[in-house]
Amino acid sequence: MTAGVHQVLAGIAGRDAISNHAREAQRVIRSMGLRSEIFVDDEHISPELARTVHAHYDWSAIARPDDLAILHYSIDSPAFEHVLGQARGAAVHYHNVTPPDLLWRDMPHLAAQCRDGREHLARLAGRVVASAADSEFNGREMEAVGLPPVSVVGILRQPLDIPARKARGDGTLRMLFVGRGVPNKCQHDLILTTGALVEAGHDVQLRLVGSWGGSRSYLERCRRLVQLLGIDDEVVVLDSLDDDELAREYAEADVFLCLSEHEGYCVPLLEAMSADLPIVAFDAGAVPETLGGGGLLLSDKTPSLVAEAVVAVAGRALADTTAAGRKVQLAHHSAEATAARLTNFVEGLARC
Repeated sequence: MTAGVHQVLAGIAGRDAISNHAREAQRVIRSMGLRSEIFVDDEHISPELARTVHAHYDWSAIARPDDLAILHYSIDSPAFEHVLGQARGAAVHYHNVTPPDLLWRDMPHLAAQCRDGREHLARLAGRVVASAADSEFNGREMEAVGLPPVSVVGILRQPLDIPARKARGDGTLRMLFVGRGVPNKCQHDLILTTGALVEAGHDVQLRLVGSWGGSRSYLERCRRLVQLLGIDDEVVVLDSLDDDELAREYAEADVFLCLSEHEGYCVPLLEAMSADLPIVAFDAGAVPETLGGGGLLLSDKTPSLVAEAVVAVAGRALADTTAAGRKVQLAHHSAEATAARLTNFVEGLARC
């Protein structure tokens, strides 16, 4: 009888890094000759993916008594407790939970969920047989609460088909950031940097790509800051984009700028490296691991300092020094390398 290693998620949605990873991971696990389904908290299944997954309460009807589970933990969920009570054994893949202190001001409801999620992670100690993480940064948090030794797997993703970059010829320095509109992503710091560049006489545009759903208060704070700085024409706020639209944004940008306070991995950094974009990023969370030598890492995000860094990398002289670093990072985080690490992890789990 073929063994089963299934995945369990707190929610699933299109253009979400964890959701995309789970779907790619399912293909990898099945290629190993194992049965593999995806179970999701029934209250958080996006309609467009409903036919590709199962509600968590269907575990007993679909899984077999000897099947194993991988819990994708980015927030707590009743789906995890349900499956833990029925699977023969389980592993946890930790994608990190945003520290609540970064969210209380604008998103108190989410902050409370994150507080509980970080606290409840420790409850898995002694109840899971193996641990995986996107990054060493995430792994250190797992081991600190008593979870088993961690295998750093990474994140699987379908690469974007990014067109060759061409000079636009409009003379504007275009900065790009891709990420949800939430306080820990620090879009407000990107806006402050844009203001500093404009004040210094630079012709710039900041383009913010990502969903702002659930963070209206933070969006309004960012809009007020734009108005206060008088840079309405220099800041373009976009929603989540499909893959073709997103690929064009990377191809038409001059610099990728990330000033996030907390990242457990940061897929957009890899997308920016794939687009051969100069990168300026703030040294926080797993950003140093993901970026490596592929961009300029800052320990201070004073707007004037960040502005100088952006101008420096946009001039290509500094950006060209990171070409070797980009190659190394892209190889380490490639689909093939990540699939190999996942395969090793699943093989070990199956032996438990």
